[in-house]
Parts: sequence; structure tokens; C-alpha cells
Amino acid sequence: VDPIELWDEDPFSGKIKGNKIFGRGSSDDKGELITRIRAVTSFLKVTGDVPCNVKFVIEGEEETGSAHIEEYLKKYRKRFSCDGIIWEFGHVDSKNRPIIDLGMKGLLYVELSLRESNMDSHSSLAVLIKNPAWRLVEALKTLRDSSGKILIKDWYNEVLQLNKSDIKILKSLPFDEKEFKKEYGIREFLGKKTGLEIKKSLAGEPTCNIAGIVSGYYGEGAKTVLPAEARAKIDFRLVPNMSPKKQVMRLKRHLKAKGFGDIKIKVYHGEAAARTNPKHPFVSDVTLAARRSFGKYLLSVSSAGTGPMHAFTHILKAPAIAVGSTYVFSRIHSPNEFTRIDLLKKTTKCMCLILDNFASSN
Repeated sequence: VDPIELWDEDPFSGKIKGNKIFGRGSSDDKGELITRIRAVTSFLKVTGDVPCNVKFVIEGEEETGSAHIEEYLKKYRKRFSCDGIIWEFGHVDSKNRPIIDLGMKGLLYVELSLRESNMDSHSSLAVLIKNPAWRLVEALKTLRDSSGKILIKDWYNEVLQLNKSDIKILKSLPFDEKEFKKEYGIREFLGKKTGLEIKKSLAGEPTCNIAGIVSGYYGEGAKTVLPAEARAKIDFRLVPNMSPKKQVMRLKRHLKAKGFGDIKIKVYHGEAAARTNPKHPFVSDVTLAARRSFGKYLLSVSSAGTGPMHAFTHILKAPAIAVGSTYVFSRIHSPNEFTRIDLLKKTTKCMCLILDNFASSN
């Protein structure tokens, strides 16, 4: 919940204000889970049974990389065998249209660390002792250019390019550039992207993002210190066909080739990307349900975010689709996160219709 001082209400209160419920996880992911559970309980209450078999997989490691989900799915493969997977979340845009994502990007999360001395020193010694912060900044600068292009050799070798069908879907997907810029308080997009270029980047472009840098003194006031150590956390978003393990090796080779072989790399987790064919029959089951419950919907090639979707699609050999109730500006992972009650109700209805459609088509 940090920074807790920026919350207007107790982050675990579930405070209701009008059409909103405020609290950590109200959208991501408690609200979403409730819509799935309520759909099943509604069937049990009204008809006494669900129209098709339903299996829930609930795990608590998603925010830290789902380190054990692949092992778990392999161990209980037969128990979790299925014909379709509804993912644990889905966004709704500012015009109340659910965004149906047919995939998710992968992720490689690492920490780079460098120590140049055995203790912090007085900054007057900067003429003699190397500063690890400077060296780490210099190393980070070699990873990508100002437009966002990753400069690591062979990084894009296996990237699955967007095909004509994907481009067609993206062209029909609206994206309000002015509204997005206003919400996040930015003047322009990275690389001055516009139009279709923005949507192609969100769905199918790898990224290299500095999630945080720590070194030396960063408290109030001044302190003339030469730090002994510097650390940076980096997340790389991956697209289909990119292997986290292979990308780690390329990162290590890159740093060594650039003269930074002494920088230590700690891998926190890696997840491959997943994508479902838009022509799969299960897609129609979901889109028809979304149209009936919301009145309209948007179809997207892939979410720009990451989850262990690949583990499910790869091990269970079933299509996975993300659809849900999370308002796109609901401040997930930020102070004052909220969920909208009207969207929870519509999504619960959507889940009921998906089960009905799936049962009828199978």
C-alpha cells in the first residue's frame, strides 16, 4: 500500500463512495475474483447447477512472478485439463467498453548491482575511488536508446511479428491519445509515437524499463557521500517466442562486451508471453457475452501487461482470454485504488453468459 500517506481512506477499509469501492486490491484483483465467484453462485441459486464444468485456480504469487504455478500445473495437469481459460482480469475503457485481450506479454525482471568499495566514503575521495552509481548509469545507458529501442545484440531475433489479422484488430481498437496524456500528465509519447504505432507498441513491442535505482544518500538535505554500491531493478516486457532464459544470457553477454562484466545480475523471475488465435471458437463465446452484458466491446491482440498466461496455454493446451471489470483508470498499484460497482455487476452477468455460450457451443 505504500506510500500509505497518499491514501484518502484506509486502504483495507473497502470504503464505498457512490459507485466506487476504494481499497488495495478492490480492482486488482479482489473485485475481479468476486465477479467469477458470483457468476457460479448465481447459477447454483437459480438453476441448481452450472451449465458446464468450472475450475478455479487461485494463487497468491502473481505479483511476485508466480514462481510455482508452472510446476503446479504440470503436477496436476489432468485435474486442470480444460477447453478454455478466462483470465483473472480485464480492463474496461472510459466509454464503458470491455477490452477483451487475447494474450499477455511476458516479463523478465532483474536487478543489476555493482560495488566499488567496502564502505561509503567522503565525496572528496571521488578523485580516487570509482563511483558505482556513475558506472551503473553508464551501463544502463547501453541497454536502450531514447526512442525505447533495445540495443542488446540479438534481442529481437525471435520476436513474433504482428500479422495482417493482428493489424486489422489493432486498427479497429480505439485509443484516445489526448485522454491518456491528460490522465498521466504527459506531453508526448515515447519516441513521439502516434496512431497505429502506439497500439502496435502496446500489443507487440518488447520494452526495457528501469523500475528503480538505489545508491548513496537520498534523504532530506545534503550529505557529501561517495556510495560503495549501486543497484537498479529492470523489467523487460517480452512478446511471443521470446525466451526469458535466452534473453538473460544475451543481457549478460551485452554487459560483458560493453566493459561491465563485473556488474552482478540477479534474476527475480521470467515469464514467456502468450497469445490466442482470434479465430478460435472460444473467442466468439466471450465476445457475444460481452456484447450482451455491456452493449459493446473492444477486441485486443494482447494486453501490455504480464501474467503467467503462457504457463496455462502451454501446459493445458487451451486458449486463454482476459475479460473483466477493471476500469482502465482505477489506479491499480497506486494510492486510492477503486473498483466501480456498475462494472462489477455487468462483468458478473458477462461471466454467466460466457458459461452459457460455452456450454451451448460445446
